[in-house]
Amino acid sequence: MKRIIAISIVLVMVFALAACGDSDSGGSPAPENTGGAAAPSASAPASAPAPASPSGEAIDMSAPSFEGEGAVPFPNCNPDGSINLDRIAHYDANYDYTQNERYKATYIAQDGGPLYQQSARAYEHWAPLFNMEWFGFQSSNGDAVLWMDLLQNSLDQGVRCFILDPDTTIIPAVVDLMNGYPDAAWLTQMAAPRDGTSGPGVPPGGNMVNNYIGFDNYDAGIQVTLKVLEWKEENIPDVAWEDIGMICMAFSTSPPLNQRVDATRDLWLETTGSLDNFFVADAATFGINFQGGLDAVGPIITTNTDYRYWLVNGLIDDFAQAAAAVIDQQGLTDNSVVACFGGSGLQMQWDAGTFDSFRYALYTAQNLYAEPIIGGVYAFLQGWTTPQEIWPSWVKWDDKGGPNDTFSNLRLPTVWLYPDTYKHYLAWTDMYASANAYPDYPRDGIPMDAYSPFVTEIPADFRAP
Repeated sequence: MKRIIAISIVLVMVFALAACGDSDSGGSPAPENTGGAAAPSASAPASAPAPASPSGEAIDMSAPSFEGEGAVPFPNCNPDGSINLDRIAHYDANYDYTQNERYKATYIAQDGGPLYQQSARAYEHWAPLFNMEWFGFQSSNGDAVLWMDLLQNSLDQGVRCFILDPDTTIIPAVVDLMNGYPDAAWLTQMAAPRDGTSGPGVPPGGNMVNNYIGFDNYDAGIQVTLKVLEWKEENIPDVAWEDIGMICMAFSTSPPLNQRVDATRDLWLETTGSLDNFFVADAATFGINFQGGLDAVGPIITTNTDYRYWLVNGLIDDFAQAAAAVIDQQGLTDNSVVACFGGSGLQMQWDAGTFDSFRYALYTAQNLYAEPIIGGVYAFLQGWTTPQEIWPSWVKWDDKGGPNDTFSNLRLPTVWLYPDTYKHYLAWTDMYASANAYPDYPRDGIPMDAYSPFVTEIPADFRAP
């Protein structure tokens, strides 16, 4: 097994959906954007006008319908049989995937926590539907050198479909290695793959080196903060802003997560006019896990006893659960609210009957998150498209890689999880994906158009000003 030169790094992971998590229009997931508009509820079916492409031209986001005779030539192809590059990565039950070469697929992550495990189960579900052999989920448990060894070993064993979540600082090493295997293809999940460069006009973390399927992190911070502010206005409207403590959990070594913190700080200052009662609980020196969250947020809440009301942007599920645990220990659950961009941990918490100040999560089900990622890699392997061509409607004018690159930022749909509706949404995701991840959630009466697997509007900031 080849060993890549060890790189001294700090763990930098980005959660999502998120699974991680993900603003939606009445249950029809809507795009992330930097405008900071509030996310409506998730109860009505999808409905949106045809959006405009980044070039300003109208694009058709409706499901393609092949009108030719015989077998469907490509998944979700256009009526004339040509490839629809915006839909090629989504599964099409009418297409015969078994006619193509069968590939081995794997998911290699830097961490093995619940969110990654749920993601791995989603990829394991989709692999056979795309006629791929599931090689398994692999985690390096924070060891970057081991992570590179796992990648090399998988290549040596013939794996060619890769979903990769390394520490973001070793992305250049990943690119160098994968460039030596032109018959393999890869995409990341948790964070946009970037080259680490900096300078005028360069996005945080550097230029993209492949496509990103996910979310706008600044907008994620805005949406979560709006949710806790909404809770305050509905539940403690007479409490003055200066009597409330606002906490944003943080992991400062991660540029994408820092965007969520910046958004929370900006909106809090705009709303209240002061940062005197704004706290950042940075877990970068403790770890991106529940214990790290406890170590970061505990001292803030327990030493600032003048505040009996707390609003918390939990950032990710582990941190949100840690903040809720400290709040509960202080007897302040009824006076406080925690929300995050994520939801996998909250869903499991509610299933176990635990309800505390962790009340909301902006979420994308793992099967919906995983589908275009593994499907995109499959499309590359089949030669249907390339990393520079896929999802052309989602190429962002100021974040598409280097001067000659056209990498895309495909946005995923999101819904707010609430205790009385989360099972409805997750049951629908099983129906859509032909899965059985939530067998105990009732499906009766749920129409297939209750939600959408697509974001149906291109954000305005994708177009050059």
